Amino acid sequence: MKKTFSLFVFVQLISFSSEAQLKLPATLQQPIEQAIARSKEISNKKIELEKAELERQSVKGMSIPRLNATAGYAYFDNHVTIDLPGYKLPITGAELFEGKTKVDNNGNLAHAGLIATGVLYAGGQIQSGAKALQEKAIGDSLLIETDKDNIIVDVITSFDKLRFIDASEKLVAESETRLAKEEERVNKAIENGLAVPFDRDKIKLARLELESKKTQLEENKELLYKKLSYLTGLSREELETIDYPLQAIVLPENLSADNKQELQALQAYRKASEWVLKKERGALLPQVLAFGGVSYSSLFNGHSAFTIPNLPPTMQQPNLKLNQFTVAPNWIAGIGLKWELFGGNERKHKIHEAELSIQQLNNKLEDSRDKLNLLLSQKIASYNTQWKQISLADQKEVVAKNNLILSSKQYQQGLISVTQRLEAENDYVKAGQEKTQALTNQRQAALEAFAVTGKLSDKIQYQ
Repeated sequence: MKKTFSLFVFVQLISFSSEAQLKLPATLQQPIEQAIARSKEISNKKIELEKAELERQSVKGMSIPRLNATAGYAYFDNHVTIDLPGYKLPITGAELFEGKTKVDNNGNLAHAGLIATGVLYAGGQIQSGAKALQEKAIGDSLLIETDKDNIIVDVITSFDKLRFIDASEKLVAESETRLAKEEERVNKAIENGLAVPFDRDKIKLARLELESKKTQLEENKELLYKKLSYLTGLSREELETIDYPLQAIVLPENLSADNKQELQALQAYRKASEWVLKKERGALLPQVLAFGGVSYSSLFNGHSAFTIPNLPPTMQQPNLKLNQFTVAPNWIAGIGLKWELFGGNERKHKIHEAELSIQQLNNKLEDSRDKLNLLLSQKIASYNTQWKQISLADQKEVVAKNNLILSSKQYQQGLISVTQRLEAENDYVKAGQEKTQALTNQRQAALEAFAVTGKLSDKIQYQ
């Protein structure tokens, strides 16, 4: 009971409500939300969703009638050669159309019209195609939640690492203070002939090692601030104001990955494939189209000049003129039927392809469910292991602190060497770091396990 009490003195627990909400410090809300908002990957996926919606609207729009307008003007000039059987006139005996007759034609032609076309029946292809695109968009939107969960875990663990560095720097600073006092005491002892310079040099070396640790910690801190600045868009000064105590995370029991968004996305993709199958089957049925319109057509200023060989002198070459020939308004309305009776088995192959896609998604859905439950089991096992590591690290710190106090007294009394004294110092610093590291590892394991259950962003409660 004492060990348990000691653990909970050093580690406050984040508990979950009956809805399994993850309680986080309010100071993390802004960086998490900004990291999600700044993610270019999420932004691009949202753009893809908008494009998919436009595509779906385009498919649905195929059932809306189309209205087209046409207008045009043309001038024609052509030469026609006609070779007709000859015909003798009964009185003169002259033969008409002897040889080849040439006709020169020219004129003007104008046309304008409106025509509307619409699909009355297409075997349900339009509706099924739109539904398929809608279900696919639902699946794509669900996968965005996975990106959000990954960002949340990344941001929190990065801040936790900063807390670890802060705790380590505090331990190093405390150790430097103790070693400075020891060095001062050893210097006085050397002056009085009670110690040798070797002890002073060993302590100085230990202080230099602490200085090296400080440099490494500062370098790691600089990299973490740059990473968080990239993720959140916050400056280092703003990030430095974000602080919170490290608290272990307690997971609720009976976690399940059945509601993971990847599984829901696969279910949506399967529905989309089922609609695609209906669409392909609908293509076997005839399409019924309706059309109607009105047009204006006019031929004007037309001219045809004939050149007939062997025409009697008493007859003139025919020369015809047309002032205007107009058809307006010309109304038209009707219904058309299009039915592909044989297309080289292309439709049959597409139907079979859609059926195979459904089978693939069923297999992938079952396999993904098993893999996610296995992954959840692994994360929970790691989470349980980290709990034990926290307990062990807590005990090690207590022992290391007691050894440090005892070794300091023994060294002052000359009962142990300076090397043993410094080993106790290093053990205490190491134990303190291991305790904080175990806590950050436990938090990361808990977050990753909770993220496997799906939609972590919807379950966070800031306090």
